[in-house]
Amino acid sequence: MENCARRRQRRVIVVVIFASAILAASRTRALPRYGPLEVAGNISAQNLIRIDPDLAHANGGADLVQQRNTFKLRVDYQMFDQGKMMSKIDVPFIERGKVFILYRGVYDSVYSYTPSFAQRDIYGNKIPQRLDDFTGSQLNSLQFENSLREAYLDLAFKTVPLSLRLGRQQIVWGETDNFRLLDRVNALDLTWHLQQESWDEQRIPYWMIKGLVDLDRVMAGATPLSNTFLEFFWNPGDWEPSKKDFLPRPWSAPVVNPLTDSTTPPAGGRGLFNVLTTLKCAGRPDCQPINSLYKNTVLFKQGDYTRDPKGNSQVGVRFGAVTPQGVQFTLDYFYARWNGGDDGTNSASYTAIPANQVLGKNGALAKGQAPIEAIMPYVHTAGFSLNYADEDHTQTVYRMESIYEFGVPFSDASKHYPDAGALAQLRNDLFGVTKKDMWKGMIAFDRPTWIRPLNRKSTILILGQFFWHYLLDNPNILCQDSAGHQVSCYSTHNTRQIKGFRGSYSSSGITTTGIPGQGAVIDRVRDWEALATLAATTFYSGGKIVPFLIYVIDPVNSYNMEVIAMVDYYITNDIIFNLTQRYFINTVSHPVYETWGVAGTNRGRSEWGIRLTYQF
Repeated sequence: MENCARRRQRRVIVVVIFASAILAASRTRALPRYGPLEVAGNISAQNLIRIDPDLAHANGGADLVQQRNTFKLRVDYQMFDQGKMMSKIDVPFIERGKVFILYRGVYDSVYSYTPSFAQRDIYGNKIPQRLDDFTGSQLNSLQFENSLREAYLDLAFKTVPLSLRLGRQQIVWGETDNFRLLDRVNALDLTWHLQQESWDEQRIPYWMIKGLVDLDRVMAGATPLSNTFLEFFWNPGDWEPSKKDFLPRPWSAPVVNPLTDSTTPPAGGRGLFNVLTTLKCAGRPDCQPINSLYKNTVLFKQGDYTRDPKGNSQVGVRFGAVTPQGVQFTLDYFYARWNGGDDGTNSASYTAIPANQVLGKNGALAKGQAPIEAIMPYVHTAGFSLNYADEDHTQTVYRMESIYEFGVPFSDASKHYPDAGALAQLRNDLFGVTKKDMWKGMIAFDRPTWIRPLNRKSTILILGQFFWHYLLDNPNILCQDSAGHQVSCYSTHNTRQIKGFRGSYSSSGITTTGIPGQGAVIDRVRDWEALATLAATTFYSGGKIVPFLIYVIDPVNSYNMEVIAMVDYYITNDIIFNLTQRYFINTVSHPVYETWGVAGTNRGRSEWGIRLTYQF
């Protein structure tokens, strides 16, 4: 596999810049090595200034939304070498072994002085909530992070073709950059900065066992394939879904919390807990309010399962090799819980429970629970990846990746509560789930290209990707007007959706205006979704200046776009200054309900970023 890695070295270096654009770890100068012990790290400060001229206020549309200070410490210790542990104890069956530890501490001062800046939700409404609406304990948890990012032991055995990685780790499979298909083992922390930074920083690490079998040692000469391996992992219950949050956090889903929103419209508090408490208690002060989900599940965090090997294990395996023609490929399989749509899928995160479990003395409402349950079902995923470097003709690296998912959950408008009775008020907002299969894929290229007017001394590396999602057997959507007549969901008389899948931002109006039927929104779950990215990078002054330009377009959802321009300047090998500008561009004035996390989700969130990093 080393020869293959050398062929891809140029692409890998650039992909690190594209995926992270922050720490330039390949140039880190560590502290002096002490025998088998090596210690390194960095300290960085990042400021993000949001630019939204449509929100007029004292700062003229510019607000400081992040002042994040990060300390990282990395320890490498060669515990085993040539059959000896710590150079003293004979361990003849272990060839080598290394301990790796990575710590990250974060302090974001924005949550200390809580600047009062205006924000809008995805529907275009200014929200009244501000950062200082959080309680003291909430602010304390938001401003600090104290995290053991990775802690594992690598072991290579001497007599068998097996190596193991045991401990807290990230597992990265696949060929994509900054949008995921096979890279799905670790869910993402989307509260860090959505998906705008390195996924090495955003992946949620788990305690796992990963193994790799060197099949070349087993099948030497038996097949024309080379660099063959079998890799597998087991997460024995430590998995958790993608981390998400709501406004007023600056980088969150662009909606207020639909469960606890206390805004007071004409009909009373519009958060689901408020609506249900009013429905249940009807002015009785001694009534137990609704303050949790069914079976005490937690949205985006915990379903009805236990976090142990029996209730929460995840497994995966892949076979990889290189053909005589130089095509590197993998065949992959996963059996794991649904991460929560952090790959751009407009899936369901909860399901309504059956009507007969809602009311009565043993029903959900009597227990103070809302009649919805957070869900993270198991999903089978099969896929493959391809990589081919055509050095003779086009000097281009071609990449492809594709997966097929079995049983992705979607909110189904046909599975609603009865039109009459005590639960009729919930019929337009709470729905059951239907599972469907999805096919997803990506094709890409990376090519170093001479463009002399822009850089006479170095090539410019151009990287392009095209992604697609296809939902099989997606049912047609249908809506109803106030008189009960079936109408097109694009009709101005539409008041409720009665058939088809509902996207994450669909609303009957209760969550946007507080008045059912007024401001109803249909976030359509499409058959096809697509996304394209184009990026270019080079370097000047012997590598001291590294610019990067990225263009992202979603051609399905009103051609919403993102443009990122950034530059890393190496003041020294240890001090790096980064300047970044992100523009989120919408081509229409009305809301754009897209799930890739481009300009529809981030309308009004264009920003300047300044970061200074010291590496040691």
